[in-house]
Amino acid sequence: MSMLTEVGEFAQKAGEAIASAVGVEVGMVDENLLTVVGTGGYYKRIGRILGAYTVSARVLREGRTHVVLNPRLDEICRDCLDKDNCTDVADIICPLVMGGRPAGCIMLAACDSEQRRKLLSETARLIEFLEKMADLVSRAFNERQQARTVADLARELDTVINSVNDGIISVNPSGVITHVNRAAARMLGSDPAAISGMAISAVFPGMDARELENSPTGEFEMYSVTRGEKVYWLGRVNPVGDSPRARGYVLTFRGTEEIPRTVAKYIRSERNFTFDDILGSSTMMSRVKDLARSIAASDATVLIQGESGTGKELFARAIHSASPRRKASFVAVNCAAIPEALLESELFGYEEGAFTGARRGGKPGKFDLADGGTLFLDEIADLPLHLQAKLLRAIEDRQVERLGGRKPVRVNIRVIAATNRNLARMAESGEFRQDLYYRLAVIPIVIPPLREHREDIPEYVHCFSRKYASSLGKHVEGVTPAAIARLMTYPWPGNIRELANAVEYAVNVMRGELLDVDCLPAHVTGSMPVTGADPQATAAPGAAWKGARAVTRESLEHGLATFGRSTAGKEALAKSLGISRATLYRRLKEYGL
Repeated sequence: MSMLTEVGEFAQKAGEAIASAVGVEVGMVDENLLTVVGTGGYYKRIGRILGAYTVSARVLREGRTHVVLNPRLDEICRDCLDKDNCTDVADIICPLVMGGRPAGCIMLAACDSEQRRKLLSETARLIEFLEKMADLVSRAFNERQQARTVADLARELDTVINSVNDGIISVNPSGVITHVNRAAARMLGSDPAAISGMAISAVFPGMDARELENSPTGEFEMYSVTRGEKVYWLGRVNPVGDSPRARGYVLTFRGTEEIPRTVAKYIRSERNFTFDDILGSSTMMSRVKDLARSIAASDATVLIQGESGTGKELFARAIHSASPRRKASFVAVNCAAIPEALLESELFGYEEGAFTGARRGGKPGKFDLADGGTLFLDEIADLPLHLQAKLLRAIEDRQVERLGGRKPVRVNIRVIAATNRNLARMAESGEFRQDLYYRLAVIPIVIPPLREHREDIPEYVHCFSRKYASSLGKHVEGVTPAAIARLMTYPWPGNIRELANAVEYAVNVMRGELLDVDCLPAHVTGSMPVTGADPQATAAPGAAWKGARAVTRESLEHGLATFGRSTAGKEALAKSLGISRATLYRRLKEYGL
């Protein structure tokens, strides 16, 4: 089918309008010289193919307008084989161009003297008019092609959308569903036509227009209700158009069973973890929780400091869960656990071909995975100096440079860092960048060691005993006062983590329903010396652990950082370690501290 034939109906109506307005006949031929449009006597010529030596053929070849004043006699008609049968007495023939290619001709034909007089008296005006009509026909063809292209693209897009396994739902700015792919309908146990037109909140409770507008950029958990039961999904919302007012939203979702079971458990536990789940009701712990809770809504960076086992990551998760980012990801990175050679690519990701062995298509980094949510950098003091500068830029500019990447990638994250070392002192000595330290410590939170809030130990013990008894299928009636007393006097260098391990051990070995002293680990009861214990320590009850913390350089450094180097601070340190001040000074001298 020729281009002119595709818009033949429109072209015929246009030709009739031209003929009526000008008072002459109109004809149009396509690129094959087939007559497609005709008025008056030319109407009978529709379907006729003109010869290769006609004026129309010449106009088509040259791509310019010709005026024939005396058909059959003009030089331009000399080679036309049909000139002797021609009934025209004057012609204006204009080329048609469609889609940037020659598509035929449009002509004004005078078939009598009156029509000839009109053509000759207004030739210039009619040529201009005819060229505009040619352009009009051309634009009609282009619009038809564009409409066909759009329709084809829509069908292609619909095919693609229906071929993916993820559910896809488009929603207008008012929260009304406008389109549903087959996967979404199947996952929701309904028909696409039944879901279209419904409010999105009727399908996913709590997901209304306002929630769509304020949705995080990363994946978050949502649910639908099927036959009275909640079904959880991992969803993502992408606005259509720019802020501040989107033209609509595209919601994609998939089932949690499509990711590893452990990841699904992790995401759900992250969503539910709050400050109420952090044990400890002492004044000291309550004060720390209140501080952390008060800054949760902010996007400021947080530096959590505390000894190993005090629960720094639990606080970070609780802050995330109480923040506006709670629906997005919480990504934890242990900077000390990843080899230095891999740490940069793990944090920032890499592009395809960045290095030998790089994964095809590249790999997103932890910053990418935490987009819209929170990135928790544990053991931040172990981050190599050359990566500290890159981390500082990422936090400051909210964009990361992937290995092998050509341009930065924007990320929307909150950074929470944690360490059990004295980061301020490391910054002073040059072991850690001072500018990064100040950027991380916008909101510093210090979690006290267990020995400073021993009054919380009974609460921890009862909670842990119930937890482990349940997992082991045992019944713990309670904990004896003697066991509590012994647990209260032990210094817990491993803090809450060590206490939890001790209770787990006790529940495993207990015979009856009461957790007593004989169930506790030997190093806690004093029946077995602690590694590195002070040789002056005795085997008296509650004294076997004395000096245990004083024998390691790290414990002394941390203690001095915590209590300070004043006389009062050293007295507090000696008391916390369960040793005399003289023993403390001796150990400090031995380690050059």
